[in-house]
Amino acid sequence: MIAVKLGGSVITDKREECCYRQSVAERLAREMAGSDQRMLVVHGAGSYGHPQAERYNLQTGGGPDVREGVAVTHAAVRQLNLHLLQALHTAGVAAVSLPPFPSLDESYERKAREIIDAGWTPVTYGDVLVHPDVAIVSGDLLLQRLSMALPVQRAVFVTNVDGIYRDPARPETLIARCTPEELDSALYGEVDGADVTAGMAGKVKAIKEMAHSGIDVAVINGNEAGRLRRALHGDVHGTMVSIHE
Repeated sequence: MIAVKLGGSVITDKREECCYRQSVAERLAREMAGSDQRMLVVHGAGSYGHPQAERYNLQTGGGPDVREGVAVTHAAVRQLNLHLLQALHTAGVAAVSLPPFPSLDESYERKAREIIDAGWTPVTYGDVLVHPDVAIVSGDLLLQRLSMALPVQRAVFVTNVDGIYRDPARPETLIARCTPEELDSALYGEVDGADVTAGMAGKVKAIKEMAHSGIDVAVINGNEAGRLRRALHGDVHGTMVSIHE
């Protein structure tokens, strides 16, 4: 089984609120449709969630208008989810929505398992939670949680960069393959690359946890046509993190 995380920076344009990159999402859906393996899909919120959450300060629990903020933010990410579902349906993928709202508990993983066992592809997404408190849950965390609870062998993070770099200003420092320990060394060791994780901190943390559990994790550039299709077949043009040699 394969888990795919479609980054919000790939399927939306973060420079404009609620801007869906339809042609990119439809191409990625077609690439996913070419896989004959069972699949779990998670997507980020991008411009359908981050601007709204920041406007209402939901990342810090919200203010006096928190109820409105939760409703507006949830509606926005739900809209993006429906857009992506349509792209997957058009490509021939039997995808169904699995919202994390309003809270995450053991029923979340159970529902995902039931959906997969019935032959559908669950599609979940970064969202706002309200129990026990108002909080934001990222797609990266959801991918990690579901991948480690389900029989996932491989996971693919689809981002807007070619992979993980020791130094993002130097293309030649792309890390093609490494273990979780080597990833730590590359990012925090002798090379002054602490800033490398600034935009990928959540991803790197999730990647290490997943790789330590035996899941092979790839990070690829979704803006490059064909890379997701190849990664789903084990041909990674990006970064692969694995405990396996």
